[in-house]
Amino acid sequence: MMSKRNSMDRRDFIKASALGLAGVGTTLAAKPALAGQASPGETPKIKSYRTLGRTGFKVSDIGIGTSQTFPTPVISAALDAGVNYFDTSEGYGRGAAERSIGEAIKGRDRKSLFITTKVRTDGLAGTAEVAEKVQQCLERLQTDYVDCVMMPGPPTAESVKSEVYHKAIEELKKQGKVRFSGISSHGSRQPGQGEPMENVLLAAVDDGRFDVVLVVYNFLQREPGEKVLEAAAKKNLATTIMKSNPLGRYYDTKNRIEQMKKDGQPIDERMQKSMEQMEETAKQAESFIQKNGLKTPAEIKAAALKFVLADPRVHTLNLAFNTFEDVQNFLPLSGSGMNREEKGLLASFERECGALYCRHACGVCESACPSGVPANTIMRYNHYFEAQGSEKFAMEKYAALETAKADACRTCAGFCETACPYGVPVQTLLCLAHAHLTLT
Repeated sequence: MMSKRNSMDRRDFIKASALGLAGVGTTLAAKPALAGQASPGETPKIKSYRTLGRTGFKVSDIGIGTSQTFPTPVISAALDAGVNYFDTSEGYGRGAAERSIGEAIKGRDRKSLFITTKVRTDGLAGTAEVAEKVQQCLERLQTDYVDCVMMPGPPTAESVKSEVYHKAIEELKKQGKVRFSGISSHGSRQPGQGEPMENVLLAAVDDGRFDVVLVVYNFLQREPGEKVLEAAAKKNLATTIMKSNPLGRYYDTKNRIEQMKKDGQPIDERMQKSMEQMEETAKQAESFIQKNGLKTPAEIKAAALKFVLADPRVHTLNLAFNTFEDVQNFLPLSGSGMNREEKGLLASFERECGALYCRHACGVCESACPSGVPANTIMRYNHYFEAQGSEKFAMEKYAALETAKADACRTCAGFCETACPYGVPVQTLLCLAHAHLTLT
């Protein structure tokens, strides 16, 4: 039986879709018949395996990656269906995600799996400290080795050359505890204290010591990712994808304002006007849904994921598997291409609704902010909250920010929106993110 969150009539769908593109990604549920090729009652399986660059490993084109704890039974179901790639980190759930994976892979052929984890090495004095961190990852994962350790989010192109990291990885390779080295980037963490994602990852490709890159890539944010994919392909580096679905969870803006009022959060005239502008923009989504005859959010979400899977430079796509429905809905997309109708659907969406998506790893607007609000980082935390169901993790990360927070956006003149080259209502999104992420 479908859960309540998986059932949605057309009226609910239009309301949900039209008022929620303010978000930055989600795991909207889909009926298998709409999401891919699986029929009701059919057990979906991975249909395509791709060579993971110069690692030589045959990896499922759909992998598992999320910042929250992995439900072990769900992961076991995905493994049974042929998924064999994991993307995790020491910091996801303070190690809980790694522990979940460790439980799920018990009794399975370890050599048939490719596990990537991330370990922060900035601020560490020597290789022994890195080795200790990796050992803790291995213990949580209940394995003798990890296939890839990634350097997560180095702020600049120069920082990818960290000798502490590279020396530690070489030592761990010799000990048989690590097989390959990787790198990921979300762009700058704070305004003026980092470089764009593509600059960092292109520098990593040129460095020559990395084997795997994790990059943001989707149909609304192609150019930065394409630069990295092209450079990586020339050197036969493995490419894994995050933030592949730019379609946000949809929220009724008016209800959000009312809730903020109930919570005692101020709604000034400027913010009210910004919210009204958001609603006007969201009407485009309702028009788009009706004009294209969409019945569920699954149809366009499936097309968005197929866009990434159809790129031969992509080796695996990291998706959050939180429920058994996710297994049933995502896996039918494996091995699928895009048809003309789906290409047209995405082109139409980009043309009519592209302004509703705040681009991941962008940060172009940050230099225009007089308060130094880290828009890129805050929107990423909001993605964890909305799309991945990691509410507590997201709120803790936001609370720990030492910069200005998005409450400063309420009384601002909206310089970020003027600076945004995509016409995104950034100020409104940041105000909503603050309401989501504030612990008070």
